[in-house]
Amino acid sequence: MRIHYLLAASAAVACVSVTASAAVTFTGSGNNPEANATASGSATFSISGNILTVVLANTTLPRTAAQGNAMTGVTFDLDSASPVLGLSSTAMTAGSLLWTSELNSTAVAALAGSWTNVLGGSPLGEYGVATTGFNGRFNGGSISLGNASPNYGIVAPGTFDGTNVVFGGSQFPFIQDSMTFTFTGVSGISESQISNVTLLFGTDGTGIVQTPSPAATSLIGLTGLVALRRRR
Repeated sequence: MRIHYLLAASAAVACVSVTASAAVTFTGSGNNPEANATASGSATFSISGNILTVVLANTTLPRTAAQGNAMTGVTFDLDSASPVLGLSSTAMTAGSLLWTSELNSTAVAALAGSWTNVLGGSPLGEYGVATTGFNGRFNGGSISLGNASPNYGIVAPGTFDGTNVVFGGSQFPFIQDSMTFTFTGVSGISESQISNVTLLFGTDGTGIVQTPSPAATSLIGLTGLVALRRRR
């Protein structure tokens, strides 16, 4: 059974183009007691029609020897909305690698690990996705995508390089860099409604850091943007 470390996240908005929708990226960094080290990562959300795309990236300093610093999921809320989301796909993000051992990797692979978006009685958020087995947070008996093969975690760029690096992972494979998840069911919802994003790391649940409200961060960023435009 897996219980994961939770990492606080803050929001930053990046405009894709003048006419396109705006992707929103939540980033976070904090102490991970399981690894006794800092863990950091990001979750980028973008909506197109009825499809929500979420890209999870592990940005922890590379060469970590701790499996506990592998990113294993995300939770979030959708303000003023209660859609029924369905997890429709999991995939490696372009440029990422699937490491099947400390020495071997592939850039093209069909992922078959156990992933679920069934939160059960989760106090973390209304929605999310993670490797299964969260002991009341994500239903370990419900696999939304995959076939019960070893759970994947996302490690930071530089963790593996094809040499016999020291790593405390008891089970491979691991994805290096980032993963992309897609959900259906978000028609009529915008990225601005995404809040309370929490990044999930590790396996023993020894550290829980509450997510700060992104409203204050967004307001500061917006104020700075307005001031910059005025100066220009």
